[in-house]
Amino acid sequence: MNLPRTLASLIQARLTNHTPPLFVALCGWADTGKSTVASHLCGALAQLSISCDSISTDSFMKDRTERNALGISGYNPRSIDIRALDSAIRKFTVREPFSLHPYDNRTGTKHVNPRVVDPCDVLVVEGIHSFHRDVANRMHLKVFLDSDESTLRLMRYRANMQKRGMKPADAETRIQAEWQDYCAMVRPLISSADLVINVDQLFNYRWLANSGDAGADPNTTIHVPQ
Repeated sequence: MNLPRTLASLIQARLTNHTPPLFVALCGWADTGKSTVASHLCGALAQLSISCDSISTDSFMKDRTERNALGISGYNPRSIDIRALDSAIRKFTVREPFSLHPYDNRTGTKHVNPRVVDPCDVLVVEGIHSFHRDVANRMHLKVFLDSDESTLRLMRYRANMQKRGMKPADAETRIQAEWQDYCAMVRPLISSADLVINVDQLFNYRWLANSGDAGADPNTTIHVPQ
């Protein structure tokens, strides 16, 4: 089974009883493949003649130096401008375009040049804060990517060096504080997910048997190319 195509089929079914736009949230620990799944999902929806775009909650996050100065990680709700994200979602709901500044993981800053998001049928909101309580009620399908602690730590450690250019010691040190914030502030929101997807370190995805939405064999493993 192909995860983006399966999600696309679920979304297509929901659109039969819902007037666009429809919002999909992809949440979970950093570096579990949320942005890749979002990109492939948009492609799968396009094959069904459903227009789609995706945004990252990182685009509404404080720059890394500002977060460090405040002593907070990106998992802390204070790290994001939730009013700006909510405003963007409200504009999209009434079919108005909005602009954002994409976040650069290597520099920890946002791009100077804005990106404009035009109205379409489906907007995928991926990122750590896509289940934020101030916007969660606007999401029509909420998907949480999860795994065991050792796998999530390994994926983050690897990405800290490959995507963010950190040295091994710095990559490891940052994770501990992040893990505490994640467990306290983000992972509890898994209880509100419609679907829970398990991911391994090779980016194989498995539908968990207790997911709230039927439509796939929970024992099927899915690989999404990174």
